Amino acid sequence: MVVLTAPQIEMVQKYVELLGTVEEGFAYVEESFVNYERTQGDAVLADIFMAFAQISKTNAHLCQLFAEEPDIVNGLRLFSDVLEEAYKLDGNFSDTNMKQRIVKQHLSPAFQAWKLSVTRLLKRYVEQ
Repeated sequence: MVVLTAPQIEMVQKYVELLGTVEEGFAYVEESFVNYERTQGDAVLADIFMAFAQISKTNAHLCQLFAEEPDIVNGLRLFSDVLEEAYKLDGNFSDTNMKQRIVKQHLSPAFQAWKLSVTRLLKRYVEQ
C-alpha cells in the first residue's frame, strides 16, 4: 500500500467526491428526459463533460501516485471506456432521442460501473 501525505489523501477524497457529483449529474440528466420540469439537463450534461476533462487530468496524476498499485492504475486507465461512450454523443447532441438512448443505455452505465470499480480500489486510501 502506498503511503500518502495528508494533501494527497485530501486530493483522493475530493476526487471520489467529484465522481459522486458526476453520478448525481447523470441521475438529473436521466430524470430530465422524462420530467420536463428538469430543464437544465443539457447544462448538467455539459458540466459532466467538463468534469470528465478534470477526471482525465487527475487520473494521469493518480497513475503516477499509485504507480506501485497496478490494480488502481489499470482501473483508472479504464476511464477511456467511459470516454468512448461519451464520444458517441458527438454529432448526436441535438437529436433528443439519440442523446437519451446514448446517455441511458451506454454513457451513464459505463460511468457507473467504472466509478464503482475505482471507488472500491481507492476506498482504503479515502478512509485513512
